[in-house]
Amino acid sequence: MGYTKEIDSLKDYIDFIGEYSSESNTELWYRGHRDDSWALRPNIFRDQILDMPADNKVHPIKYKNFINFKDEIIEFRNQFKYKKNYNSDFNLFHYTFIGQHYGLKTPALDWSTDPLVALYFALDNYEYIEDGPFPVIYVLHPNNLNEYSKLVHSNEGVDRNITKPLIVEELNDECFMEWFKDLNNTPFDFCPLAVRSNLDLQCHRISRQSGVFTLHEARHLKSPDWFARIPDFGIALKINPQKAVEIRKHLNSLNINEATIYGTGVDSKELSQIAKEIANKTEKI
Repeated sequence: MGYTKEIDSLKDYIDFIGEYSSESNTELWYRGHRDDSWALRPNIFRDQILDMPADNKVHPIKYKNFINFKDEIIEFRNQFKYKKNYNSDFNLFHYTFIGQHYGLKTPALDWSTDPLVALYFALDNYEYIEDGPFPVIYVLHPNNLNEYSKLVHSNEGVDRNITKPLIVEELNDECFMEWFKDLNNTPFDFCPLAVRSNLDLQCHRISRQSGVFTLHEARHLKSPDWFARIPDFGIALKINPQKAVEIRKHLNSLNINEATIYGTGVDSKELSQIAKEIANKTEKI
């Protein structure tokens, strides 16, 4: 993947993002990786393996060895209701977002509307190794991404392309179950779908991290190539690995650190434990 710019300081980063945002004149989402080789893939698919018959015939590509996502989310929803103030407006998409931030394995990849949050994740626990991996920031154009979606808005016989992030309050549990009944055959087979919620999800981590999401399916490319395949999707920035410690110190001086990003309250720890227990006991398919 080509990198638009190499970032040498916090000021360098802020200046570039400010200029790029003004030139783009559209909403931008950000995601940071501390290792440039990491795939832009949700955690549910990281252990997937090909599931193809050895019969010397042609078959559609198919993967297996990922967690039974629908059962996992339903169990998390049922337990969440008793731990937090239940909001009847939440659907299974909302619980997917919440569960993702507490450690569930889901087909949602989290992004942030805050470029400094993405920078924190790119530098968190990064250790410089000569000729080793380096931190990267992905800057996504969610509107452009959804213009390539297979989904449309349909109203009174008129179909309109989706040109903005899809608001999940417009969806329901029936839609969720239909889209995710087979992770090898979803509406997200060509490219991910950008989605968000306008509700208060009662989740410190999503609120603090300005969380938004892309939805994926099993058959996507494993590397960040889906992101680079179409230039309109966005750009990638390389963080100078020798400047990582200095930039991280400057972020901390702005109170952007583990405590403020993740939260340290009882609810945060309890929900993380619930998510861990559910993920560990849910069967793979």
